Amino acid sequence: MTSTLKSVEQAENIVGGKFPDPQSPGELAKLKKSPEYYLADDDDEDEDTVETRRSVREAENKLKERWFINAREKREFEGRV
Repeated sequence: MTSTLKSVEQAENIVGGKFPDPQSPGELAKLKKSPEYYLADDDDEDEDTVETRRSVREAENKLKERWFINAREKREFEGRV
């Protein structure tokens, strides 16, 4: 951590300015609220997403490799195998 602080200090000296404190109220006010995402189920899929899943499955079979969208999907898959 001290090496990071030293590199920040050196960078500030080089450019002649100061980095803002990321925990300051002014900087925190600039943050945008993150959107909430949900995982779609079969009822939410349209023809395009069904076709995309089919294409991915076909590529996985041809290349003999499994791709995971996220860690939860990987855990679920490994739990079934």
